[in-house]
Formats: sequence, structure tokens, C-alpha cells
Amino acid sequence: MLPIVFASDPSSLSPDPVVFVDGSPPPGDGRTGDLHLSHWPGNRTPKALKRELSTETAFAFLELDEAERVRLLRNAAALVLNHLDTDGICALFVLVRSEAARKSRELLSEVAAAGDFFAAPSERAVAIDAALRNLSDPNRSAFAREIQSLEVSVRRGRMVEHALDLLGELLVDDGARPELWEPDIERHREDLQQLEKETFDDLVYLDFGVWTARTSTGGSFDPGRHAFLGGGRLDRALLLGVSTEGTTARLVIGTRSFFDRPEGAGSPRPDLDRLVKDLNDAERAVGGGSGEFEWRAQPTATASPELWFGRSGLPLFEERAGDYLAPSRLDPVTIKGKVLDAIRATWALPDDDDEPEDGENIFAV
Repeated sequence: MLPIVFASDPSSLSPDPVVFVDGSPPPGDGRTGDLHLSHWPGNRTPKALKRELSTETAFAFLELDEAERVRLLRNAAALVLNHLDTDGICALFVLVRSEAARKSRELLSEVAAAGDFFAAPSERAVAIDAALRNLSDPNRSAFAREIQSLEVSVRRGRMVEHALDLLGELLVDDGARPELWEPDIERHREDLQQLEKETFDDLVYLDFGVWTARTSTGGSFDPGRHAFLGGGRLDRALLLGVSTEGTTARLVIGTRSFFDRPEGAGSPRPDLDRLVKDLNDAERAVGGGSGEFEWRAQPTATASPELWFGRSGLPLFEERAGDYLAPSRLDPVTIKGKVLDAIRATWALPDDDDEPEDGENIFAV
């Protein structure tokens, strides 16, 4: 088995060929001999192996005959992860614990989708994804607390090994390590129940859904991403919580418009910076907004950015916006209209074809 190396900076690697598992080095890095098994943008995964998820790509590699695997590996020196997430750990598990992976292939793909797409194909998949994410949280994980004092590179290596062990345990025992996933599943169930009760506008043609809820004073409408993106039917969602204090708002862009997928690019993303400016202009026009509470957004080019009204500092990929949310003075119709305008602005309209070519009848059916 090849050694596993965690390298957030590919320039730290030796020039020997390696296998990038999930993730990919930056363009122009000069590492032409490496094998990529990844769906991240910029990957050079062999076309025949490209799949929706890096985990499925790893399985495709595993299915090749031995001679072809040896040819693609090119005497690779290591398996490399450049970030730590669920799909990456699942893909690595496929490569280093292949027999166990084959026995749980469907579940592993579901877990990877829960991690990278915020999908909820099964409650068990959501639970395992939560456990893997919470493994690095010192507030939830005794292991994370145990290794806190270690040097960063050593800590990351230990975390990868422990995550593989944890995944192997959870694949065969759905009741293992409940402290790492049970509270998340309880909250997920509550989120699903709440969403069923709220008003939902399904704008299929825009790959977009809007939930609007009445909230108590001082409350916010803040279900988890795995609840409102979990069905995989839409890549962006707007959540509006209406109370006497105003409207809380979250616009979440999913990852299906980010990753390199076999069927091609997902729906184009709205310009979040411009949308933030438009919303803040509207907010100030009704006497709202301040230095602490404003419309804010994460960079549009990140894997799954979010736009919200409230405090700054919301971390990337958070399940919920939590205390970062605050009520806007804008009414929900205004917010929804501006978001819809921003999404419609991304439409690629066909060239005008009202003028006939020579001999063409444009009204012919």
C-alpha cells in the first residue's frame, strides 16, 4: 500500500509521481506525472474514470485490471490529500481498504454525497458524514482534544488515519460513536419536519427553491443544509424567516455548480458581490443596515458560498448560519425579487433568430 501524505501545499511534495485523491494541485504546477482521482476543478483525472464524486472515481480505478492500474500509477510514491473532508476520506478508504470498501460501496457513495453535495440519500449517510466532520471539533471529539498540542502536519496525519478507522467502524456498526452524530441527526429530523410545514416556491427552471417561514420575535429560520439541499433537486436555496422585527435571510449556493461533473457544468452562479451591493442599497433606503448588521456574502467562486443579512465572519460550509443572522428591514418580497433578478441575469440567452436565412421559413413547424 502506498503511504498517505497530507499536503495542503503541493510544492512541498517531492518531484516523484503521486496520486491526488480528491482535490487537485493548482494549474501550471508542472506535475505532469501525477494521477488524479478527483472531481475538483482543475483535475486531470483520466476521462474514463471521471465520476460525480471522488469516491466513485476511486471505485472506477479499483475496477480496472491490474495492468492498467499499474500503468496509470507510474510508480507513484504516495497517495496525497490536500484537504480533509468526507468525500476525500471515503475515496482514500476505497484505495487503502478496498475489500471493506467493496462490501459497503453504495453506502460509501451516499456518505460522500452527503459530504460534498449536502445530500441526504439516507439518514445513516448523513450521520456518518456528521461524525467525520465532528471528529476534528475539540468540542465534540475527545480525539481532537487529545492531538491539539501536536505540530500541525503531525496532527493532520493522525486525523486522516483516525478518520479512516472511524469510517470503517461506522460502515459496519450504525450505532457506533453516537456522540459524534446523534445530536446532528436529531436536529436534521427537526429541520425536515419544519420545512414540510413552511411555504415553498419551487422554481425548477432556475434550479432554485425559496422557503418562507413565520418566526417568533428574536428568532430566525435556519434549517441545516442537509435538510433543504438534501433531495438534490436544486443547487441554490433562499430561506426567509419573517417576524415583527424584520426578515432573516440566507441564500445558499450548492456545490453541484462547482465540481467537475461528467454531465458538464451546473447552473451559472449569480454575482454575489453585486447582489450584496444591491441589497445594502435597498436596506439603507428603508433606514436599515449598520456596521455590524449588513448584507454579506462569501466569495462566489468558493465551493458552496452563502449570502446573508447579519454579522460578518460566517465560516464557509456551515450547516447553519446561527448567530450570524439578524433581521433585515427589507420585506421578503423585495429580497426574493432581488435574488431572482440576480439569478436571471446569469441566463445565457440564445442569439436573436427573428430574421430568416435565405429560403428559411422561421414559422415552419
